[in-house]
Amino acid sequence: MSQTVRIESVVKEYGNFRAVDNVNLEIKPGEFFTLLGPSGCGKTTLLRMIAGFNSIESGKIYFNDIEINDVPAHKRNVGMVFQNYAIFPHLSVRDNVAYGLKARKVKGSELTERTDEAMKLMQIYEYRDRQPSQLSGGQQQRVALARAVVIHPNVLLMDEPLSNLDAKLRIQMRTSIKKLQKSLNITTIYVTHDQEEALAISDRIAVMNKGKVEQLGEPKEIYMRPANTFVANFIGTSNFLHGEAENGVVNILGKVKIPVKIKNGYKGKVVVSVRPENAALRSVQEGMLKGKVLFATFLGDYVNYEVELEDGSSIEINEYTSNMDHLRKSGDLVGIELNTNRITVFDDETKNSIMVY
Repeated sequence: MSQTVRIESVVKEYGNFRAVDNVNLEIKPGEFFTLLGPSGCGKTTLLRMIAGFNSIESGKIYFNDIEINDVPAHKRNVGMVFQNYAIFPHLSVRDNVAYGLKARKVKGSELTERTDEAMKLMQIYEYRDRQPSQLSGGQQQRVALARAVVIHPNVLLMDEPLSNLDAKLRIQMRTSIKKLQKSLNITTIYVTHDQEEALAISDRIAVMNKGKVEQLGEPKEIYMRPANTFVANFIGTSNFLHGEAENGVVNILGKVKIPVKIKNGYKGKVVVSVRPENAALRSVQEGMLKGKVLFATFLGDYVNYEVELEDGSSIEINEYTSNMDHLRKSGDLVGIELNTNRITVFDDETKNSIMVY
């Protein structure tokens, strides 16, 4: 049965270094929840604390309403999938998948039936008698997933499970994992540094940095309404333009004035975040930002332009080929139209969003 995972004021320290800093989260039953952040942000450390592999300096972790701080890892009934698969090279696929059941003293027909069911679910039944060395990376990862779910865990934990796979296989496997998780309705906590992967697979995301949670929300919210410049920069690509705000109007680079919904009465220096898809190249006109094309990179369904602005800074703009009448060249002078409904404004000092939604 799926369980709620509640994390209250959890801290993990290594000497003077605080790897996890007072984190509070609640993962809902059956939710696909992702811990996302750069290397060293504390996401894997937190996952290992939930699994029982790392001790907790302070704070509490609950499965439903039961505190598990002092419950040994092997008694938490969690399934774990590692980055390097961690399957046993000397055991067949069948024996690898059955390992957790045997450790729990499951025998006879129940052992066979549950092992076969997990292998069929992960589409590896035909490889049941093979050794891991005879499998591809994707097949080995399916073995690791089958071994994790065969024990009917209350919580499934995954630590960068797709990072060793090539790009095309990663996309296929993330779809398989999402379908598997929803079909089994297992509370799942997933760790990754890959923003696209997190956006594609998650019900909710906690973006972490330096041991803290910077923002918690659904993928669309995280992408379109970043809480601060770190999140805006880490999730996807953002252009940052400097300006000043007063009376609900932002003046960008002293060139363009845009009405925006920001905190009432705010006045001061700001940073404006614009995604590459939320700016468009136009002919040069008054009231627009102006620039010069530095590079044009054709990427199939869109062209990525790097444009130098009048103040010497540069921004990226994506122009989709279906809407494009011609390919602009290096040196072309262009006007830049911003989608003002898709910009985010941050306080220049705190770097926090001052938007009102």
